[in-house]
Amino acid sequence: MLIYSSEYLQSAITKLGISVEQFKELFKTIGTIYVIYVDKDLAGFFWIERREEVLHIHALIIKSEFQGRGLGKKILQLIQDQYSSGAKILELGVHLSNHRAINLYQNSGFVKVKEFDDIGFIVMQKRLHG
Repeated sequence: MLIYSSEYLQSAITKLGISVEQFKELFKTIGTIYVIYVDKDLAGFFWIERREEVLHIHALIIKSEFQGRGLGKKILQLIQDQYSSGAKILELGVHLSNHRAINLYQNSGFVKVKEFDDIGFIVMQKRLHG
């Protein structure tokens, strides 16, 4: 699945100042990765990590042929419903150039809490009830 998002990931890895090997190790050891299928077709994946009262979404990547079908919105709701027990905040980062994702996150209740102008990246959070 990483090949479907390779340009974005390579940009993120460069901005983080780590090697591809270091990223692969993080990917294998930090948090949990879930694969998304539509029927029997691989549609994407999401990667989440619990950080005390914050559930951080490292990645939500949907293959282009599955975008625009409401799948991202459904996955965000699934993450909130199934994986956020005890968390007070859902958090994620997104590149400023990814307008479609930013709109999805804003429409799902996320707000910008931090911006990194030098790398064109923002952190967004959504407060959870309970």
